[in-house]
Amino acid sequence: MKWIRPPETIRRFTLHQLLQHWVAAALWIVLAGSALAAGAGVGGSRPLHAAAGISVLFLLGYHAIVLAAIGVRFDMPAENVAFLPWGREWSVLRRRKGSDDDDGKYSPAEKGDYLAILAWSFLAAASGILLRWPSFFGVPGASTYAWIRTAHAGFGAALTVHLLAVHLPQRWWNAPADVRRAILKGTVPLREAENRGSWVRDLVARGVLVPIPVATESAEDRESVEVRELLERGNRFAREGKYGEACVSYGEALRLLPEYSQARFNLAVALLRDGRREEAREQLTIFIEKDPFNPMVERAREMLDGSGKGSA
Repeated sequence: MKWIRPPETIRRFTLHQLLQHWVAAALWIVLAGSALAAGAGVGGSRPLHAAAGISVLFLLGYHAIVLAAIGVRFDMPAENVAFLPWGREWSVLRRRKGSDDDDGKYSPAEKGDYLAILAWSFLAAASGILLRWPSFFGVPGASTYAWIRTAHAGFGAALTVHLLAVHLPQRWWNAPADVRRAILKGTVPLREAENRGSWVRDLVARGVLVPIPVATESAEDRESVEVRELLERGNRFAREGKYGEACVSYGEALRLLPEYSQARFNLAVALLRDGRREEAREQLTIFIEKDPFNPMVERAREMLDGSGKGSA
């Protein structure tokens, strides 16, 4: 589709979203590294892990507030929420195949990826809270505490596996270069956005893209073209000596455009050559009455007087 002054790039992520992404990535690296270091008995790794975990809690809370605020402020339809597969998108995820439907800004796979990251993060955060403040939440005894710690490690491991096995390969290594750069710049070329019709429709609705109006041919224009084609067809028949067929074409042109003087004059000539003199005189008379200033009027009068035979 053609656009009026189209931008070279379309924003896929806002600067605010990019900042959250990179802060989250940095915190995950610290958490994963400090967890491994704590398992190896490195001193100071546990306090670092706890501090990073508390930072993650604030980030997740802030992220949840922002997501809710965006949804309320823009009255976003459920199917457009970036982390919520909707309707048939769930079956697409279960089949682990590409969608045959028109994906929006985020495909089902991207929504599922985002949802999994949020789910594992919230589970790890919730279990981390219990570990950090067990007495406040009434954790009953050392065995329960140990079970929660095992669950916390499992949630963290599941998040790490998902990030390394799904998120990074699909959103980075295997992604087109322009999409990969969007994680750094936040924008993609317009051609990438045009690959997703729903996203383009949203951009048009928001005025980011303005389509060039498609020129529509009016009924009068179509009729005018048809009349010219009928006149040319009649002329061709007349040159071939098929005067009857020529009369039919000229007559059809006059039916569509009764004021078409050229078609009426040519019809009169064809009628004369077809031996239909009375009909020809009738058309010549109408021609002279309707278009008295036409350059062919004198010729028409000569034909009426019988002083000439005319030619198409």
